[in-house]
Amino acid sequence: MTPEERSSYAQTMFAQHPELFPEDRRQSILEGVVLIGMTPFEARLAGGAFAYKVVADKAKWSENADPLKVMWAQSMQADNSEIWMTFKNSTQFPGGKDTTFRVYFEHGRALKVEKSRE
Repeated sequence: MTPEERSSYAQTMFAQHPELFPEDRRQSILEGVVLIGMTPFEARLAGGAFAYKVVADKAKWSENADPLKVMWAQSMQADNSEIWMTFKNSTQFPGGKDTTFRVYFEHGRALKVEKSRE
């Protein structure tokens, strides 16, 4: 998705599910900036395309659970799953150039946003 398409999709999600998107995060999502405290879905809306790694909470998920299902479920009912999402965009950091960064999630919320060492 282009940044414009991502923004349009985010606006649609805000309208359809306002309860899932706190007002204090909406502008960052529209600006393409992932914040500490965002859910994986909010981060996806803000960051764009991504690669991921999921270690599902064994108390809740079967050994062969779909990692995307585990990831998206964190927005509604967080558990002890661990998630890493890796993005590359020109909006996360000042300067307007494409930068790769990784976001680490615990209990359904972003805890760390770090530039990748390239």
